[in-house]
This record gives sequence, C-alpha cells and structure tokens, in this order.
Amino acid sequence: MNNSTRPQGPICIVDDDDWVCDSLGVLLTAYGFAVRCFTSGAEFLADDQRAAARCLVIDQHMPGLDGLSVVSELAQQHIAIPTILITGRLDRAIERRAHELGVREILEKPFPAARLLGVIQHIGSAQS
Repeated sequence: MNNSTRPQGPICIVDDDDWVCDSLGVLLTAYGFAVRCFTSGAEFLADDQRAAARCLVIDQHMPGLDGLSVVSELAQQHIAIPTILITGRLDRAIERRAHELGVREILEKPFPAARLLGVIQHIGSAQS
C-alpha cells in the first residue's frame, strides 16, 4: 500500500470494551481524526477497508483474537498499519512479541489522552 494515501484514512480502534471505543472515538474525533471502531479483532480483520487505516489502536486482551494475533495476521496479509497496542496487563512476553511484530508503541491503561495523541501525531509525521 502506498503510504501517501494512508494519512487520509481513519484511525481504527479495536477494543471489546464499548466504553473504551466510545471514549477514544470521541477524543480523536474532537481532534479532527476520522475514526472507526471495532469490538473484536475478527470484526476488524473482516473489514474490507482495514488496509486504508491511518493507524490502528488495538487492545491486547480481548476474547477471541488478541491484539498481537491481529497484528500478526495483518503481517501475513502483507498489510502494514502503524499500530499502537493498549493493555491493562503488560508483561515482558507481550513487549517482546510486540517489538517483533513492529508495533510502534505500547500504552498501559490508563494512559493520558495527551500521550495517545502525541503517538498518533508522531506516526503521522513519520509517514509524511
């Protein structure tokens, strides 16, 4: 995928907690980003427009496919989306696997909104 087209795409949020999806969606929309929310990794992977995402914000601990399983599946499909992994339970194994898969940032819940916005802006400037 041509990176020059990605900045126009939405930020995709994948989290099984509706409150997290809604609150992150409201935050990012308020800062002018287009946002799409998904309640599972399988739902995101089934979306025909997933490759157009500007950025993926995905929870690690979800029923079914966890966040890193989704990132791994995207890699197998040769879809490179800058990814921010969010988790309430970070350990060395998750950090190591995320690094291997090229995850750009790991944010532990709860995290300040400014931190997420800063990472997204950094990703956007790195793509330009």
